[in-house]
Amino acid sequence: MGIAVLTSCSDGETTNETLPPVSSSAAPTSEALKPLGPADFPVPDEARRNTPEAATAALKYYLELIPRQSARDGEPLRDLSNQCSFCDFLADRADENAAAGLTYRGGQIAASELSSPALRGSIAEFVFSASQSAVEIVGADGQPVEGRGQSAVSGLSAAAAMQWDPLAQAWLMTQLTFE
Repeated sequence: MGIAVLTSCSDGETTNETLPPVSSSAAPTSEALKPLGPADFPVPDEARRNTPEAATAALKYYLELIPRQSARDGEPLRDLSNQCSFCDFLADRADENAAAGLTYRGGQIAASELSSPALRGSIAEFVFSASQSAVEIVGADGQPVEGRGQSAVSGLSAAAAMQWDPLAQAWLMTQLTFE
């Protein structure tokens, strides 16, 4: 172990006069974070840290985002995922629904029995039970679209994997399954 000791300053100045000021901020603040998610539903600050608690918050946020974006814009779902085929499917479906003028009602996803994430390096893995409220897809004419929508479901076995992205300062979904 090496220890460096500063014993004096040149030109007779004191240490306080020659060293740069100390920053009071050791980590990026929420003001420094680039906004992610829809402007009216951004990723919360508590989901923007590289901690198990933040990974859990990011998972819960993503589950809330899915039905919210289902007939709006799939881009936020894509922005918060990385090579997640089910996430890409959901995002593509959201774009198709929006382009067709459809409205998505219901479909809120609730996670229960959510495990603490198993951490492997920058990956957080979750196992949980899920339920989804009834879904109704309504056309531009205000009528339900035949063959679309579903009744409420519960007791689904679910799993998710998320990867910490240090550049985005966010957890990105890499796998999401419901059975």
